[in-house]
Amino acid sequence: MPRWEPEKEWAEAPIPWDELVSRWKKSRDLLEEHIRNIPMADLSRKVAGRDYSYQTMLEGIVQHAIYHSGQIAMVLSMLRSR
Repeated sequence: MPRWEPEKEWAEAPIPWDELVSRWKKSRDLLEEHIRNIPMADLSRKVAGRDYSYQTMLEGIVQHAIYHSGQIAMVLSMLRSR
């Protein structure tokens, strides 16, 4: 297996923690705003070019966000226990 080269994996250089948290909150707030503004009737519509509905897509996005929130909480816990 080739050696991992992080500079090839990431689109941008590391950013300060406060900036990361700020971006996370902004992203979360925008997602919530978009979810609140989707008409209920549109949730059952198929996503263009996909074989699933907007409701399924949104559930996946929310689960994905929860997953990463758990990762962040775990890393914070590890750092605080040092």
